[in-house]
Amino acid sequence: HGGAYITGSSNSAVYDLNSLPLHEIVLVTVNYRLGPFGFLKLDEISNGEIQSTGNEGLMDQKLAIEWVQENIAEFGGDPDNITLFGESAGAWSVALQSSISPNGNLFSKAICQSGGMNAYFDKERGNQWGELFLKTANDSGLKIKDLLSVDYKQITSLASKMKHTMIADGKWLSPEVGFAPIADGNFLPLDPMKNFQDSPIRLIIGTTADEYRLWSEFEPYFKNLSENDFYKRLNKIFQIDAVNTISKNYLSKNPSQDEFKDALSNIMTDWTFGIHALALLEQHKDNAYGYFFNEPSPILDGRLGAYHASELPYVFGSAMKDIFKDFCSPEAKKISNFFQVSWTQFAKTGSPSSDLIDWDTYKINQSIAFINSAPKIKTIKNKERIKLLYESKKNY
Repeated sequence: HGGAYITGSSNSAVYDLNSLPLHEIVLVTVNYRLGPFGFLKLDEISNGEIQSTGNEGLMDQKLAIEWVQENIAEFGGDPDNITLFGESAGAWSVALQSSISPNGNLFSKAICQSGGMNAYFDKERGNQWGELFLKTANDSGLKIKDLLSVDYKQITSLASKMKHTMIADGKWLSPEVGFAPIADGNFLPLDPMKNFQDSPIRLIIGTTADEYRLWSEFEPYFKNLSENDFYKRLNKIFQIDAVNTISKNYLSKNPSQDEFKDALSNIMTDWTFGIHALALLEQHKDNAYGYFFNEPSPILDGRLGAYHASELPYVFGSAMKDIFKDFCSPEAKKISNFFQVSWTQFAKTGSPSSDLIDWDTYKINQSIAFINSAPKIKTIKNKERIKLLYESKKNY
């Protein structure tokens, strides 16, 4: 499940568990430790008093995968044909589990919806976040030894205070920055992408067209975004000499006030999600299938577009339920059926192709599936502008 490694649950209403199994698969959902309980490294800076490595959440997931492999035959499943899939932090987790177990012996296929091999810290950054957490605790009158016995609500309160400190310091720049696994070279490889490079695991990976609108439409920062605010944010993230070219890629020649908000939202969509999906597609092209979901959500009269996580009601069939009644339409049923047929075909055979679409790996013509009410195979739009963002990033 998603939730930026901080929140979420497989019990969420969007994860309808009754529809996908109708396609002759066995569906298993997993919960794992979150926030400071699952993704906070304190072992080194506490001199071993607190043994958390920052990878407890990933360890929970791996244990669950091992349990499935050992026991799924009792539920009618095939232990030699396991597919992981997840969205957002769930996709980050799936990608990192693919790096932890790249030989395909634990699972053979992976689906990453709006997440790639990017959301982790190196040890140095993990220790910095741990130090900030301990400082936040100390400012609240708590010593290291106290953290082992306080109520969990106090720990989550400290995590919230820590987040506000990072926002004030300009370090909380996108959904990927917060609590995260640690590439320690023990549990998680130092270079997860490199470790996954020659993996036989087959992959589906993609994004939605307007990922960042889930934040840009609601964050106060975006409400009255000025031209100066726009360039100030870009200068924080990207190298100064590239900012002018980047801005031209997303703005018209004479941009209006509203364009700066939309342009920054589109940049953050590509920066936070697009570049990482593209990187995995290009690295793993022989075994990877790409997609781009661009059906505007009916929520708020379409203002959010195809926002982050907007594909989930279609994937799980919850679009047909009363709680998601805004999604109920003949088009929604077609989209939901496409996702479910493609995802379950991939789980069963290693290919998402079906009577609905002939979907090849990315290696063939570097094309992906554009998923909406009339899915088509097309080449990726704006690939070069996405690559420029990656090449121009600052290390912050």
